[in-house]
Amino acid sequence: MKYQIAKATSSDLPLMQRLFYQTVTNYGSKIFTKDEIKIYSRLATNKIYWLNKFENAYIYNAKLNGEIIGSFSMSASGNIEYVFVHQNYQGQGIAKNLYRTIEEVARNSNITTLTTQINLLTRLFFENQGFDIVKNAVKVVGGEEVISYSGIKHLKN
Repeated sequence: MKYQIAKATSSDLPLMQRLFYQTVTNYGSKIFTKDEIKIYSRLATNKIYWLNKFENAYIYNAKLNGEIIGSFSMSASGNIEYVFVHQNYQGQGIAKNLYRTIEEVARNSNITTLTTQINLLTRLFFENQGFDIVKNAVKVVGGEEVISYSGIKHLKN
């Protein structure tokens, strides 16, 4: 499978919004409260939010035949806001390649520390990328406790 990773452009917006929405609605019940799913679902369709992201964050997409199959966003301070891979393309190394791009962009932008919020679905991935994991809080989702974590990684030159 030959896909390309490139900086997002405003023409990517509709495809990104769809991927964001699908990811939140497909996996949200495992990690978010019902209220959080509603908030994030609305955020997916908020064009102003996304246009602001294009101006103030680093957003890169993995594309295959014109379709976005993965995406990441990192703030100017080095906080990884999300890494998504379309459900049909998971387990094929796309998230790992997106993450490599994150580190490259961070280094080129003189960002020395990466941070992110981590959940049970992403914990192993970020541990494998060298992040130190810190337990934050416990919340109840669907009658079960969900533990949230933060991750931090200091980049070496």
